[in-house]
Amino acid sequence: MLNNVVIACQTLRDELNLAYALTNCTYPVIFLDSEYHSDPNKLRKKLQETVDSVKDADNLLFAYGCCGNGLVGIHASTANLIIPKTEDCISMVMSKPGEKYERVKETYFLTKGWIESSKSISKEFENALKKYGFKKTKMIFEIMLKNYKYLMLIDTGAYDVSEYIPKAEEIARMTSLKLVLEKGDIWFLVKLLKGPYDQDFCVVKKGEKVTVEHFGFTDKDSFHQDSIVL
Repeated sequence: MLNNVVIACQTLRDELNLAYALTNCTYPVIFLDSEYHSDPNKLRKKLQETVDSVKDADNLLFAYGCCGNGLVGIHASTANLIIPKTEDCISMVMSKPGEKYERVKETYFLTKGWIESSKSISKEFENALKKYGFKKTKMIFEIMLKNYKYLMLIDTGAYDVSEYIPKAEEIARMTSLKLVLEKGDIWFLVKLLKGPYDQDFCVVKKGEKVTVEHFGFTDKDSFHQDSIVL
């Protein structure tokens, strides 16, 4: 029996918990704060520290995608690394088996995990309100999100999405984006726990480093949703 450990982004906690329940998985899991997404270099450093700290594991299973190249350069120092071959967690929960998810252009994505994140667009708006007042805050956010037209709330099936529609509507109003609701899926996380680790995954052997080529795309293809940090 292989000794596997999961390393996961906090934003995927609900989805991963559901995948654990569906698979009866008992692998230990290490959750990392979503704040590291604001800087791929910080994310890479934190993930490397986590990889280096794990002892006696055969495989480290990542509930992460490439994440703006934040995983590129990580050294498999203590175990093999198994990473979903996706751009990020949004692509992970929006893709279908055997199909690459084609992003809806000009869209900012939300899930329960992203709404509740310490760096969520909602919390940053609230922080800006205290700092600048409503009029200036709204102007700042409209400028920062000028390349977006839509706000997509994803129903991953891991929570009651109706509880988060009011918050998504509030964010849409304050950012002048059009709200859309889309159905997602957690099949990728289920497969991460169960295998097989086929063409859907990057398999980085112990002693090797993660490269862009592991994900099957070039630097320019690696997506990273803008973080709102004021």
